Amino acid sequence: MTELNLPPRPDDGHKGTFGSVCVIGGCKSEDGLVMLGAPALAANAALRSGCGQAVLATPQPILAHALTLAPTATGVELPVDDVSRLMPSQSITLVDQHCGSCRAFALGMGFGQGWSQQQIVATLTARDDRPIVLDADGLNALASLKQGSLDLHAPLVLTPHVGEFKRLAEAYNVDVSGSIEEGAQRLAQTCGAIVVLKSDTTVITNGIQTEIFTEGGVELATGGSGDVLAGLIAGLIAQFGVNSSDHLFDAALLGVHIHAYAGRAVVERQGNTGLLATDLLQEIPKTISVLRKG
Repeated sequence: MTELNLPPRPDDGHKGTFGSVCVIGGCKSEDGLVMLGAPALAANAALRSGCGQAVLATPQPILAHALTLAPTATGVELPVDDVSRLMPSQSITLVDQHCGSCRAFALGMGFGQGWSQQQIVATLTARDDRPIVLDADGLNALASLKQGSLDLHAPLVLTPHVGEFKRLAEAYNVDVSGSIEEGAQRLAQTCGAIVVLKSDTTVITNGIQTEIFTEGGVELATGGSGDVLAGLIAGLIAQFGVNSSDHLFDAALLGVHIHAYAGRAVVERQGNTGLLATDLLQEIPKTISVLRKG
């Protein structure tokens, strides 16, 4: 197995040293569905990983509520129309204005599915200025966009579960007839991305280098667990500094390990049933401390 490469943690560091993460997600749909816990979990996980700041960008009607779940994050209100649909052009402008200094984005947690979300995902993934961890509805948006119109330039970490992986593979004409490892490698090569394929066995690959991780347990099979992982990886990326794009594989591999070991710590206290995604947040700093000590 590849040695885990933790980002540096200098004693004289400050919050600027450890970078900022912008989390873009959440929705209030026309039919009454509200999702605000997912981006809040991702923002909290990024901060628990050790990054200096998290900015939570959600639709305006839910931002105040989301910030009550992530009170140490700052917020950006993404504008919506009179039926709560995101306004993509104005949203991108605000993200550029308030999150331009962020070293990494986490995009798609609880984001909803629609034309507006697709436009935001297409715009941000076409830029090469910062890494993006694309999760959940961000992945669904990517799968919904016409392949010929996509222009993927962002340094990307894709974190699909099996269902999302299959949708992406179909959209990109990726052959998944072989092993799950081979399928993940092909998707990584096609998208020029790091793929973290989540299942009872997790595959982390850049299309050439591949790691198989089997230590995540059934305790992680709970809503919000994947949002924690996405925020955790984004927070780790930010801590690798101005050359963070060179460490996407390191951050993805490290994030998967920390996530699983945090789950294991919860199991030792209460068993493998009934874990809440918020339980993982408390264990992340302690897990990182153990890994630093070797």
